[in-house]
Amino acid sequence: MEKATVVKSLIYKFTERFAVKGIGLVINIVLARLLAPEVFGEVALLTVFTDLSLTLIEGGLNTALVQSRQETDDRDYSTVFYITVVLSLVMIALLQLAAPAIAGYYKSPDLIRPLRVFSFSLLFSSFNSIQVAHMQREMRFREMMFCNLAATVIAGSLGIFLAWRGAGLWALLLYFFAQIAASSFAMLTVLRWFPHSRFSVDSARRLYGFGIKMLAASIITTVYNNIRPLIIGRKFSATDLGYYNRGQVFSTTVSMNLDSALQSVMFPVLSRSQDDPAQLLGILRRMKGLGSFIIFPVMLGMAAVAEPMVRLLLTDKWLPAVPFVVLLSIGEAQVPLTTSNLVLVKSMGRSDLYARQEVLRRVLMLAVLAVSVLAFRSVTAIAVGFVISAWLDTLVTSVPVCRLLGYRFSDQLRDIWKSGLAAIVMALAVYALGLLPLSLPVKLAAQVLLGVAVYTGISLLLKNENLLYMLNLGKGLRRKST
Repeated sequence: MEKATVVKSLIYKFTERFAVKGIGLVINIVLARLLAPEVFGEVALLTVFTDLSLTLIEGGLNTALVQSRQETDDRDYSTVFYITVVLSLVMIALLQLAAPAIAGYYKSPDLIRPLRVFSFSLLFSSFNSIQVAHMQREMRFREMMFCNLAATVIAGSLGIFLAWRGAGLWALLLYFFAQIAASSFAMLTVLRWFPHSRFSVDSARRLYGFGIKMLAASIITTVYNNIRPLIIGRKFSATDLGYYNRGQVFSTTVSMNLDSALQSVMFPVLSRSQDDPAQLLGILRRMKGLGSFIIFPVMLGMAAVAEPMVRLLLTDKWLPAVPFVVLLSIGEAQVPLTTSNLVLVKSMGRSDLYARQEVLRRVLMLAVLAVSVLAFRSVTAIAVGFVISAWLDTLVTSVPVCRLLGYRFSDQLRDIWKSGLAAIVMALAVYALGLLPLSLPVKLAAQVLLGVAVYTGISLLLKNENLLYMLNLGKGLRRKST
């Protein structure tokens, strides 16, 4: 694949993530100012069960469609469509039946109807996963960008209007539902794909050969990612979960979406280079270096400005969320290190190795979570446990990469240490500035400007090759545009 195609795809994907999630973050801020913290906690509980259901529905087939070495045709996509529709209907029926028991477990009978309504979003989500796989395999990131932008604006407008009208829980729930449905309809309009082929047993067998192993890993990951909301909602309260959820939204909006932009583009690129170890290693190192260069300063900077940011954007009623913004931002800073290793293993078709790795990762992380819950019994301890397990994860995920490419953990640290050091020094300087008695808008603006200046200056002083690469890339793109 041509380098220019990869660069353009990265630009479109970064633009989409920044624009879509930036707009989404603004919408969430407006909704947080209009709605009570417990509303966000209640919706977080509902999405736990729909997320797990969607993982079972997809069954790793969407990843198999992208990763497949063979040419994927309409028969493959149609087969996956029929499978996901049937499984979606089954999961919707199960959630309809289980809704009273789930609401009773959390002692919130008012959640029965919202869960039953939101379960129908699974139909749109499962269809959308096929659309995304189709467009991702064809590197059609420009169209994906516009579809997701339109869906976010439409759903956000609806959610804000309903919240302003006092709809409470339903405003937030319908915002998420509308975003999924609008994205699916927009991609249907652009992609113009609907199943035309019959169900193929051969396609199902071939795709499930890879997907079933990915399913096991996906279930483990989904359960692990959602177990904290389940515990917090049960042992503490919906309000506590709301505060934790807001901290999680700030941290994951930046880290996960910046990183998903890299993954969405690099996964098909790595898949097509899976028979060339030297090329794979070069792509992986660049992916890891650029990801850490961007995400490290953003996440540590967010931790440093957490209090003035929350007070200014969400008002003082959300101040209990500040510790979670700090801790979860520090934990999420490792994302470019971990997920770049994971996408490498997936792209090489080693779903067996990926599944075994997921089991080990989650066993270790659940052990840390168990100690956090049983020994300390506080939501803050759960957040601290997340930080510990997240950074421990960087070591665990480096083992298969070393085995496949000889890329050791010490080699990975050498590729990212300059970005890490610059980000730490920057965060300390930004936090120190925040101790001055300034008004909130002035303080936050000054902290951001100082952070950019310090990080850029240290990166230049250390001759960080990732900064130099981005500067050269920018110059090249400007020359081509003139």
